[in-house]
Amino acid sequence: MTNGRDNAGKRGPGGAKTSTRHPYAAIEHRVIDSLPYADMTFSARALLLLLARQLTRDNNGHLQASFKWCKRYGFGSEHTLRVAIAELIGRGFIYRTRSHGANGAWSKYAVTWLPITKREGLFLDGFDTCAWRHWQPVEKKSSRQKLPDDSGRKCSFIPQDPAKSAGKPTAENAPYVLIPCRGAVPGGVDLDSDLPQRVKSSGAQKNAQPEKSKLLDYCKVTRYGEQILIPRENLTDAERREMAER
Repeated sequence: MTNGRDNAGKRGPGGAKTSTRHPYAAIEHRVIDSLPYADMTFSARALLLLLARQLTRDNNGHLQASFKWCKRYGFGSEHTLRVAIAELIGRGFIYRTRSHGANGAWSKYAVTWLPITKREGLFLDGFDTCAWRHWQPVEKKSSRQKLPDDSGRKCSFIPQDPAKSAGKPTAENAPYVLIPCRGAVPGGVDLDSDLPQRVKSSGAQKNAQPEKSKLLDYCKVTRYGEQILIPRENLTDAERREMAER
């Protein structure tokens, strides 16, 4: 079985040597195995491969990355291309040897793991061989998570004593507790409403307290895991016994 090297030495009909080998783009293993390469986006990796595809024996420093040329290889926008170029330069894989000129000439680049032989017309004062080896990752600041606002949001809650509250209906809204009004309990007080009044168990309860003259007629009890004020006449037998023991 023959390979490309064996076929490369064969001569054609005219006696000239012919070759079946095809050109290829090569990136050194130390570049691909490096930390800055793993930290790059796939767009930057694709662009680095396109730059390596242009390399010949002596054209390093004269590589192009124009959008017109990169578009045929899948780059869909100039913004994506600019970001990829910035990533490669920032991580030290490429160096811009000449900026975009006023005459419309495209910028030129060089890969940093190869030497530059043709230096005429290039600006190489800041060129650093294998600059990617000096790259350090930037620490990403984690933003503090904001606690959700529970005001006006429906949710469920677990009572403090599930065994005592077994069989009792639960509140539809966690921040609210249902208090029976007129007609719900025999002998209940008249609060000028035929429907249950929702009293907020947090800050709004202070604003909904009765007048000072009627304050002695109300008791603070715990229902459904929340402390509320209810009329003394509406206390259950268990709550009356608990109040007497205090």
